[in-house]
Amino acid sequence: MSNSNISQLSVSIPCRVSVPGEGQVPREVFYAWLWDQFGQHGLVGIHEGTLLCERALWIFDSAEAPSDRDWIDDQIQVQAELYFSNLSQSKNAEGVLRQIVDLKVGLPQEEIPQDWDAQWKASFLNQGEGVVIPPFWRIIPPWVKTVESGEQREKAIRINPGAGFGTGTHETTQLCLELLGDFFLKQEMQDKRCLDFGSGSGILGIALALLGSRVDAIELDQLALDNAQENAKLNQCQDKIQFYKALPPQGLTPEYSLIVANILRPVLLDFSEALVSRLIPGGGLILSGLLENDIPLILGHYQKLLVFEQSAIFAKGEWRAVLIKNAL
Repeated sequence: MSNSNISQLSVSIPCRVSVPGEGQVPREVFYAWLWDQFGQHGLVGIHEGTLLCERALWIFDSAEAPSDRDWIDDQIQVQAELYFSNLSQSKNAEGVLRQIVDLKVGLPQEEIPQDWDAQWKASFLNQGEGVVIPPFWRIIPPWVKTVESGEQREKAIRINPGAGFGTGTHETTQLCLELLGDFFLKQEMQDKRCLDFGSGSGILGIALALLGSRVDAIELDQLALDNAQENAKLNQCQDKIQFYKALPPQGLTPEYSLIVANILRPVLLDFSEALVSRLIPGGGLILSGLLENDIPLILGHYQKLLVFEQSAIFAKGEWRAVLIKNAL
């Protein structure tokens, strides 16, 4: 984004919008209409919505998600931000949009010129110092040199932010990394076969590879998958990770010593049988992306599918992760 003045206009948009001359159209069609109307009149960007998921706030650009996983599109009302080259252009758009009764339109606000790219790089991952996660992880961006911490066993993961979720700053990612580190300290991970289900940026699969494991990483979003493969190369572990867009066919016997799935409750329920069937006796299952009130349902559901040798719940903020040890 350039340093010239831009202006922001907030618009609350329902699932369907009455567009002049076209009748009611779905929200995604309305976004296309916005580009048709204002693309040649100063519109430079659209942040397509804020998603409220129970008590958790998530930000998504719905254009980045495949249509069958478009969580934004399922929301009754979303708050979108329209960005214009200058204040005059956003005021003109405001006048047009206020004539559409379905919309709630805010007042245009001019942004102060800044070097957004420099600011973002400076703020990302603690100003380049990285995010330190017990017991030995440090997540750093690719444009800084390795940070010398004095900690000999520290393991650095380089993550270039992109379409894939997971840069080390979110509590669910941190919970999984802490559990992976703890798992590694308690048992040998060298050449163990592991599954990273819902890989996102690839951060958890990369962590497993750095611990010596051979990893299958599953990510259905092509943009996120590209980001994950780039990050694997940054960490020089691409030879230890095999990326897929879907679970590979199951062999005759269970194959994974450890399965990590940091997604959301509905996906963990939908794919529970597929995950459990691939876990070896004595293997570990880490489920994250959960809120506190998800835990009873998740544990009850998985208890029907396998015999727990042990299970434990871990918390960070409002987020929870579950570690399940499959009985021998």
